[in-house]
Amino acid sequence: MPTRWRSFPLAQKNTFKGNKQSLPSKPCKTCGRDMTWRKAWAKNWNQVLYCSDACRKHKSPTPP
Repeated sequence: MPTRWRSFPLAQKNTFKGNKQSLPSKPCKTCGRDMTWRKAWAKNWNQVLYCSDACRKHKSPTPP
């Protein structure tokens, strides 16, 4: 009998599999867009103020 390939799930990247609605969020200081917590920001979430490099470059004193 010939050997058949077994169907193994493909290796997945480390992704958050829980309820993403329960993650903390806060508004961008420049545009006011809601930013949701990311693992990359885990160590400095309190210092994260801007949603993108563009917003960081165009700092405004108050959100729209």
